[in-house]
Amino acid sequence: MEKDAEAFVDRAAAVLGIGIDPALRPGVVANFVHFVSLFERIEGFEEPGSPDPPAVYRP
Repeated sequence: MEKDAEAFVDRAAAVLGIGIDPALRPGVVANFVHFVSLFERIEGFEEPGSPDPPAVYRP
């Protein structure tokens, strides 16, 4: 995953036209890996109950 993350960060920076300071790149990659792991944990989560809001709002 780490090498894929490094390649993705490099490609994304190129597409966005931004440079990443070489001293900060390891942190950017580590954060990207962390965000992907968070996304994978919540990706399949289904909220219990109805997704529809109540018909009448009463404060």
